[in-house]
Parts: sequence; structure tokens; C-alpha cells
Amino acid sequence: MKKILLIGTALLFSSSALFAQSGNTMSGSDCRIGIKAGVNLSTIRYSGFDGATLLNDVTKQNAGYNFTVFGDFGVGNNFFIQPGISLQNKGTKLEGSFDLGNNTVTGTNQTNVMAIEVPINAVLRIPTGQAGALQISAGPYIGFNIDGKSTVTVTDGPGSELGKQENNLKFGSKSDDNLSSTDFGANFGLAYRLNNGFMFGGNYGLGLSNLVPKDNRDGNSSKAANRVIGFSVGYSF
Repeated sequence: MKKILLIGTALLFSSSALFAQSGNTMSGSDCRIGIKAGVNLSTIRYSGFDGATLLNDVTKQNAGYNFTVFGDFGVGNNFFIQPGISLQNKGTKLEGSFDLGNNTVTGTNQTNVMAIEVPINAVLRIPTGQAGALQISAGPYIGFNIDGKSTVTVTDGPGSELGKQENNLKFGSKSDDNLSSTDFGANFGLAYRLNNGFMFGGNYGLGLSNLVPKDNRDGNSSKAANRVIGFSVGYSF
């Protein structure tokens, strides 16, 4: 994972140098490298199978974090292309009571997933005088799930005597895998960048791929997709 992040960072810096060399040919453009980090509030939404509505009803937001290194390359007046490489902590949390035939179980099942994402956003910058500029962004991303853990805690009913149970997640397309290994979707963001380089903003990640492993899909109708609300602060230079 560290090697992937280092390679991605090196590529961004190399791209920055190339854009800087050609910057004089792009009217009103510039280029920057930046970092940002913050908090994710994520869920997984389910559809296409019996029990999907119940799962969605007991789904709560799972708190995680995000860290991104990005390039900010001008291609025209106040219009930029922003590729990056990002470490995203996603997942979901199920919390409530579940009917298991003769017994009712109350507890939580928290899923944490670590993913490396490669987003490419188009950014429209709207200057607001001497203070800075509003930034509106949108674009696709592809993600690779690299690590994860499921934590089950039963507070009432059978299993409550076991305490907290943790299991490592498996990613792939087989029937014994927990989630698919890849994810793709779209990001939509709104941020404000001060003229001194500091920025803050929010992002919504709309997962478009199916996280249910291929061999576990019921007639290809069973679906699960990421939904992520992210907040971050950063600096570009």
C-alpha cells in the first residue's frame, strides 16, 4: 500500500513539472500540488433481494477518515483538472434488533473498509475577490478495496455472552468473499480555497458498482453500493 501511495505521489509531482513547463501556453492557467484530509460518514445501501429494505432501515453512518494527494492543473480560465490518489476509510454500520425465528437479537455489525482510490475531477473555480475562490467539482473515481474488518457486538439475545467478535473481510468475486475488490463511482464536491493555499470543503461519493461478490448475486439483482459524505481541510501550493 505504501508503494502505491509513493508511486502515485511521484506521478503527480512529475505531471506538475510537465504542466509547469507548458504553463505559458495556457492562458489564465496554473498548476499546483496539494494534500487534504478529513472525516468520512459512509453507508452501504442495499437493493434487489429479500431483506434489503430491513437492512437499509437499520443502517447507520460509519465514521472514518480520508487522505488525498492531488494535482490541480489549469486547462483554461478558472477551469482545472484535478487527478489524485486517495486513502479512503469507508464502510457501514447495522444497528438494531433482528428476528432470528424463535429469538430476537439486538446489537451492531460495523464494517470498516480501507480503499485506495484514484479520482479525476473537473473543477470550476469562481473567484470571490481578494479572499479566495469557490470551487465546484465533479468526476469519476475507481477504488481498490485492500483491507477491512467486520465487528459484531450482540447486546441482547443469543451471543451476548461472547462480547465483541471481529473478523477480517475478504474481497473478490467468490461465494466466500465478503465484498467485491473494486469499486467505481462519481464524486461531487464543493470547497473554498483561500488565496494563501488553505482550503476546506465537502464531497459526496456516489458508488455505482455492485459490492456484492459476483458468485453471491441472486440472479444479478442483489446489489450493494457505497454512499460517502466527506469533509476535509487541506493546502495546495
